[in-house]
Amino acid sequence: MSLTSRGLLVVTMIFLSACASTAKKAGGDASLEKLAVEAAEGSGPKAVIEEKEVNSEDVEKNEQKPYKSAYGEIKLDRNEHVDKWINYFQGRGRKYMETYLSRSTRYLPMMKNVLRENGLPEDLVYIALIESGFSPVAHSRANAVGYWQFIRATGRRYGLKVDPFIDERRDPVLSTRAAAEYFKALYGMFSDWHLSMSAYNVGENRVKRAVSKHYTKDLWTLIKKRRALPPETKNYVPKFIAAALIAKDPGAFGFKEIAYEDPLSYDTVTLQDTISLAKLANNLSVDLEELKLLNPKFRSDFVPLASGAETLVRIPVGRATDALAALSTSVVSQPKFLNAEYYFYKIRRGDTLSTVARKHRTTVSSLRRLNSLSNRTLLRKGMTIKVPDQGGAGVQYVTEEDAGTPSRKSSVSKPVRAVATMDLEYHIVRRGENLSLIARRYNLSLADIRRLNNLSNRSIIRRGQKLKIKDSSNQRSALVSEKKNAALAQFTSKSVGKTKSALKRLPESSSSGRTVVAGRGSDQRSTRHVVRRGETLFEVSRKYGVGLSRLAKLNKVRVNYRVMAGEKLLIPE
Repeated sequence: MSLTSRGLLVVTMIFLSACASTAKKAGGDASLEKLAVEAAEGSGPKAVIEEKEVNSEDVEKNEQKPYKSAYGEIKLDRNEHVDKWINYFQGRGRKYMETYLSRSTRYLPMMKNVLRENGLPEDLVYIALIESGFSPVAHSRANAVGYWQFIRATGRRYGLKVDPFIDERRDPVLSTRAAAEYFKALYGMFSDWHLSMSAYNVGENRVKRAVSKHYTKDLWTLIKKRRALPPETKNYVPKFIAAALIAKDPGAFGFKEIAYEDPLSYDTVTLQDTISLAKLANNLSVDLEELKLLNPKFRSDFVPLASGAETLVRIPVGRATDALAALSTSVVSQPKFLNAEYYFYKIRRGDTLSTVARKHRTTVSSLRRLNSLSNRTLLRKGMTIKVPDQGGAGVQYVTEEDAGTPSRKSSVSKPVRAVATMDLEYHIVRRGENLSLIARRYNLSLADIRRLNNLSNRSIIRRGQKLKIKDSSNQRSALVSEKKNAALAQFTSKSVGKTKSALKRLPESSSSGRTVVAGRGSDQRSTRHVVRRGETLFEVSRKYGVGLSRLAKLNKVRVNYRVMAGEKLLIPE
């Protein structure tokens, strides 16, 4: 392969990855770059992150050895841009810096060791300080997660596993290895640490354009240029340098009474079966929160088995023998439901809570509860709201045993929507559900589900309530007969002039808001749909499986016509 080809390959690999910081308020171009990365997920080669655990004793020994980075050191320049952030951390941001410093000693030795393994400067560890404050649960509005604030696509690209059960972006060792790979790629492009760190924040292409346009690779010169870089990126490296200077010598900057945490140290045990962290903590008589803090990559209490690799669980130092004995009594089967987490969604023009809920397979009440929204809260374009993660509550995880096939403990079943069959007789109401959602789930109309449960239009359902959703043969035939008779009476009273043979072609059950009417031609029939609040013409066409242009033509409107609630649309059958 020629040097030119290699260069193009490196550029292509780096273009498809990006990282987001904890506050994406000013970096508009950064958000666009992240969206481009999400769209390109899965293309091109992926990094493979080594999952071996590092012994804490080895970390201490390596830390005492002299070290020189193969990629050079980072210049910690002191100027007015850096002083501004030093003053901030000493003033309004002091409480944050004190928290970050107290946490830092827990992770610094382990993370520095990973950077040494990759030949990188140790000072890069302070990127994690300004990105997440060394918090595994840090979650930005750009949906970046973990110590190094990887978005989902970039994390996967650099070898981090992200699924409903595991999120390795939260693991201090694995995420640092992924960050090291990313920084090596960035430095290979810019050969300058200030520009590489800026690219880590805003995306390498924005930095490349700034360098090409202004003919300089000096960050301080680019900061002075108007619109060369977003405001957030102009502050990124100065903020990093200020944090690094303070962390290296806190006393010199007035941080003298910090309650530092002990360095991360643990033993590991290998799993042979899926377990519960809560059960393991109880069997070991250790604090559950401590166990979760050692194993932040597990998104819930359930610990699955990895496919094709060992699954290791970290435990407090000196408890390995006890843990091996406790594993057998900590075994649990895979849960069908997980507690929902969330990600962020930016409101677009025309969005309503109803359309956002349908788009993300959740409920309006769940969105209101998660975002503390009242019934009168108005959504505005550009507003950011939290949306329940699809890996959480309301999504059912069907095991292979449930599907009737032999179970393999090393496999993790795929998530599917919780769709019930008519074999079920009752439904237990879950939090956030309403009659409309339950009716759609079981292919019933609101009228059907109300008749089955003797509910009126004003009846309120509550969490835990048992609703009947299956008809016995007698009930079903009675309902069908009742609907046919009602339809016959309606058509007769209006003197439509249809015969009984035509009435037999009517569907035996029709959903609320739909009426079957005759079309203009002798062989044409159409359904009339009453538009609900928040629906669009496209959503109606998709609901009935009709082409958008065909639907628009039948109703004599344009394809971009904005329908209103209560409006009646003809749907060709």
